[in-house]
Amino acid sequence: MSNLLHFLTELALEPQKQEAFIKFPEVVMDAAGLSKAYKTALKSGDKTQIYAPFTGEYPQISYWTSEPNPDPLPDPDPIPPPPPPAPKDLENYG
Repeated sequence: MSNLLHFLTELALEPQKQEAFIKFPEVVMDAAGLSKAYKTALKSGDKTQIYAPFTGEYPQISYWTSEPNPDPLPDPDPIPPPPPPAPKDLENYG
């Protein structure tokens, strides 16, 4: 993280470095010794990815859009059917 923090600080304070980064981003990042992960985050332009090393919050990288397959097994705890009416209850309905 210190390489990335140092790199971003230099970009913020040095206009010449900003110009070089705009024209030749890969060369400037290589010269700064940034890791592949930091380079990828900077190239993405996504502030969430760029801030992640500083905040400890990383973006979600997988999503569930639907259930992959129907469950092949029956429900382990099915709801039991209601008990049959008692004989004395049937007398009241007749």
